[in-house]
Amino acid sequence: MWASASFVGVLIIIGLPLWWKTTEVYRVTLPYDKISAFDTQSHAITSELIVLANDAHTAAEVAGLIEKTFMDSDVLKLKITKRLLSEQLHRTLDSVADEQEAVEEVGAVLDLKEHNKLYVVQRGPLFKDVWVGGERVVFFRDAKAAETLAKVLKQWIYEPSVLEGARSDTADSTRRVRFPPGPGYHVVLSVVHPRPQDLKVEFQAGDAMEDYIGSSVDELEVLHNFTLKSQWLYLLNFDFQAKEVKDGSEWGRHWAAREEKLQQLLTRLEARAATHVSERPALNLALYVVPCDRAPLAIYQHDKKVSAPVQAFISPKWGGVVFGNPTAADCRQESPVWKPPVKLIMGTFIAQLRELLGITDKSNIEGAYLEPLRSVIPRRWEVDSLLRIRSLEQITSAERTLQSLAQLLGEISNIVINDEVGASINAAVEAISQAGDLAIKGDLVEAYRKSQTAFLAAETAFMEPSLLALLYFPDDQKYAIYIPLFLPIMFPVVLSLKNLLMWLRGKPVHKEKMD
Repeated sequence: MWASASFVGVLIIIGLPLWWKTTEVYRVTLPYDKISAFDTQSHAITSELIVLANDAHTAAEVAGLIEKTFMDSDVLKLKITKRLLSEQLHRTLDSVADEQEAVEEVGAVLDLKEHNKLYVVQRGPLFKDVWVGGERVVFFRDAKAAETLAKVLKQWIYEPSVLEGARSDTADSTRRVRFPPGPGYHVVLSVVHPRPQDLKVEFQAGDAMEDYIGSSVDELEVLHNFTLKSQWLYLLNFDFQAKEVKDGSEWGRHWAAREEKLQQLLTRLEARAATHVSERPALNLALYVVPCDRAPLAIYQHDKKVSAPVQAFISPKWGGVVFGNPTAADCRQESPVWKPPVKLIMGTFIAQLRELLGITDKSNIEGAYLEPLRSVIPRRWEVDSLLRIRSLEQITSAERTLQSLAQLLGEISNIVINDEVGASINAAVEAISQAGDLAIKGDLVEAYRKSQTAFLAAETAFMEPSLLALLYFPDDQKYAIYIPLFLPIMFPVVLSLKNLLMWLRGKPVHKEKMD
């Protein structure tokens, strides 16, 4: 009986608890209630708008129409303030002839560097009802221009439809093109020269990147960190399956390449570009030098030639390609040399880069004038627009990532959540709450930074390799291994429990059989 008691003590009292403890899945306490309460459609951003007019009636009428225009938007809340222009500024704005000079006069009085703040200023001598430049200033002529002004604010400046797409489950057209959020990007310029023996190309790719792309992305350092790279790829031939088309140009013909065939070029570039050297995504910009016997190459959409100064196309969330067509005079030389038009080519790359980063093209509005870009630097209010888009996009992405992880933990019981993963999840939940509060308050830059913290913490938790530690050993396999080991031993132990209990109570274990 003492031997039986020792078996029971070792197997049941010590063995089973020890086995249960050593095979349990470790999970830290997570804020499931807060994660399940996430509502991506509840997030909104407050933006400050100051209306400066010559008189109180005009200011009230303009502000009222703007407020009515954005009344139905639940993603953008405008904090509208009405003010009167000072007599000195009023006279100055009416006397200067150039709008850029007028912006400088406004900048001397008001702070135009503050993010998320837009000044709508009345200025009489305008050739259009509304004028929009690169600073955070919009000029309007008078109260009759209020309707046009409201359209400008809705379609050009604030774009509530794009903001709604940033927090939506389904991607809109702009979201399908722009790169996913992240702390930084590699911008790689690849000069693809398929036949260097036939044509010499004089192009300083590194200098062009610094002068054009570098100057452009420097203004976006509040959003992302950019690393600029350039490379040359030789002997990368690609068959565009182009057809020769006769025309009246200097060449007497051009080669027609169908747009749907061009995407195959990206596969060849991916194999040679070597851009996957970092965890950060790469924004690819490729200049494909067309050989003389296939120049000029023209892109055809639906059997119609694309009319543009430069033949180029963009691939969503990958980058852009520009075809460098040498001229007939270049190719007729004894030793052909081509000097690319740097401004034209890099300007095309800048336009592609803007679209890939999320700066949308603006449609025409009757009575409104959008000042063309005077340099590669983005407009200041476009930077604010990107901050709003990225803030909502990162908050929404972080919430969905955490909800997916919580659902996964509920469905798969043997996923380990260690202290590091738990800390990332709790940090993401806290940052989401803070980013939402800052966005409502109108502190756009801090809201963006907190949203980025939430996004990175949520991605870190979801992609943590330790989550997969026990996925190869599910519960059914665990019991399939342990039951054949313990069951044969446990049978005699369990059957001896009755006799052992009777012995411990002092009762006779066996009764003699009476004749």
